[in-house]
This record gives sequence, structure tokens and C-alpha cells, in this order.
Amino acid sequence: MPSDSISIFLFVVSVQFVLLCSIGSSQKAGFTSIDCGASYPSTYTATDGIVWISDSNLTSQGISVRLSDNVLNQMLATMRLFNGTQSKYCYSFTNSMNSYIVPKAFFLVRASIMPGTNPPYTPKSSDGMFRFKMIVDGDEWQDVEIPYGDTRWWTYDVYMRPQRNSIDVCFARDSPDGDAPFVSGLELRPLPDTLSTTVNMTATGRIFLGLGHFNFGVETSALFGVRYPNDTFDRFWIPRNASIPNMITTEETINTLNVRDQPPQKILQSAYTASPYFAVTTTGLEVGSKHYVQFYFAEIDPLVTAGGMRVFNVSANDKSLTSTPLDVFSEVGANTAYSFAAMVDPDVTGAILFSFNTVPTPTFSPFLAAAELFNTRLSNTLTPSVIATDDWHLCKDCFSAVS
Repeated sequence: MPSDSISIFLFVVSVQFVLLCSIGSSQKAGFTSIDCGASYPSTYTATDGIVWISDSNLTSQGISVRLSDNVLNQMLATMRLFNGTQSKYCYSFTNSMNSYIVPKAFFLVRASIMPGTNPPYTPKSSDGMFRFKMIVDGDEWQDVEIPYGDTRWWTYDVYMRPQRNSIDVCFARDSPDGDAPFVSGLELRPLPDTLSTTVNMTATGRIFLGLGHFNFGVETSALFGVRYPNDTFDRFWIPRNASIPNMITTEETINTLNVRDQPPQKILQSAYTASPYFAVTTTGLEVGSKHYVQFYFAEIDPLVTAGGMRVFNVSANDKSLTSTPLDVFSEVGANTAYSFAAMVDPDVTGAILFSFNTVPTPTFSPFLAAAELFNTRLSNTLTPSVIATDDWHLCKDCFSAVS
């Protein structure tokens, strides 16, 4: 493998970057954002235009805890700690919160957690890990594992479909005497039914658990991620830094009309490349599970002026994902988004090695602008329109390295 490498850390495990903001923006209809543990009953508007409401009038359970850490994000300054004896504790997103919830529509639900340097209690386990469960509308969502005293912003995404005009998000101990759950923030974002992910959800009756949205080829000094308003659905795109020889960038406008997932312009204006090939390694996946990966490309190098100049294959654990080699310029031309998706399986160790290999004759090396990875889980509350032949499960870690 080429010696160049990009360190990648799982999005649902932690986000360690400053999210890009746009002062003066107004939030999109249907966005609902709850600041958990906030002691004030009023709302506030963040610099990105998103309106946050306190959970003080939404639940009488648990206690509000203010972190001793100095955090830039107001939502992360407090948490709601559910330290009672109940088996689980729930929030309900309802249309009284202007959430525009319609049965069988699609939504992104996000939970944010930060324990801080001085959490309100010590974990029960000797390894110093907080452990508890998250549930969305009766479906198992995530087994949370967070180290004591961790100051990172841990985020968890799930794409789901409610069966009524509300969505319940619950937190539960992983055993009767397990750790008390806690949460810093909850968010609800409507999604269209035309995304590749939501189309697949309709076909399979599954929920999609987000394992990360990654923006490749970003300069090493960049600290900014991309989210709303640059991404209309408020997906978080994590920058995957690269050295200058492995970067392609442009300020040209990228045509995204032919890509149904509506990726933001910014993530397509950079790409990672390495000669003659490179790999993205994912680890910690559950053996026997199936995952959904979506890759994004845009030919932004002005030196590529014709088809056949950059042609490459993509494989997962040595199994080809591309029936014919990819030639983005031949498909869509210059400065135009192109994507393809595939279902992938981890190996017996719970890893997937995505390889990008050039074919013998092209002048230019393979490249990658962005990627999304999801795990999928059969919903307990939906009847699939297509019965899948495989049983799909949840994973923990992914996108650990590029080399």
C-alpha cells in the first residue's frame, strides 16, 4: 500500500472537530433540537441558525448536570442524567414541537453525549467505560460505550420511520444494576423518500444506523466539518485530512443534480488520491452483519479532460464492487457529482478493506471525494416490502484508517 495515510475515527463514536457555521441562517422546517439538562425553559438560536429548546418542560425524570468543562457548543454544557430506578427513560418528539412527523415518513434522529472531565458518577465496570442502551420507537439503536472523563463529542445517528405522529427516543441501563444513562442533546431532521438510503429502507423495512459521513482530501490544517446550512439535511461530514501531494481541490461549482443524495458542494470540492492505489480500512464491525456504503466523486482536476484518463476499480475485502471500472469523466464530465453504493460484508475479524485500484493504462490515480457508511437493522415496527435473505445487525467501529 502507498505510505500516505489518513487517520479516520468512527463518526458514531466521536466527533472531534469544530462544525462549520453560517451566522444568520434560519433553520429548515421540521428541525427539532433538544438541549438536554438545560435549566432554562426558553429557546435559543445557535450561530448556524438552528433553534434549541430546553428539555426542562419535556421530562420530569432524571436530573440536570452542568459540566465543569469549558465547551464552545452550548448544547454540550449540560446533560440529563437518568439516575432513577426505572427500566428506561424516554423523550417524545411530537408535532406540538413543530416536528412535522407523519407516519412512515423518514427522519434522521441524532443523540449527542459528552461526559466531560468530571462526570456525575463513576462507571460500574472496572474498565472505566460507561455502558447503556439507546432505543428509538421500540427498535434497538445503539449500545453506548464511553470512557470515564472523556471530553469528546460523541454522536449517534439513525435513519428511521415512525408509525405514528410521534417518535420516542429512550435510554436504558444495560442491566438492572448497570450504569445510569445520560444524554446531552437530541435532534430530529426530516429526510426525503428519494435518498438512496431511504429508498433502500422502503424496499427492506430496515432502519439505517449512521456510521459516518466523511469528507476526503481536506488539508491537514483544516479543523472545520461540514453540516447545516451547507448540508440541507444537517448530516455531519468529518474532514479526513491529507498532505498536499494527495489532495485535489477546486473552487469551481459542482453540479449535484444527478445525485439523489444531494451531497453538499463543499465535500465535492476536495478529493484524496494516491498512486497507484489506496485503501480505506474499517474495523470493529459485527461479524455476519451487512453494511451499506456510498462513495462520492467529482472530477475536479482540470488536467483530466477526457474519458479514459482516470479509470479505477473499487473492491471490498478483495471482492469487486464495480462490475466495470469507474470512469467518472466519461459518466458525467468535469465538476459533476457521481456516486455509487453497495452492500458489503465484514470479514471474520469484523473488518472491511475498501481498495481503490487503477487499471493499467490511465494517466491519473484513483480518487475519492466522500463516503458514507451505514449499518442496517430490521425494524420491529415495520413490515418489509421485500424480504431480505440475510440477517443484518449492528456494528461499533468503522473507517479506522486510509493507507
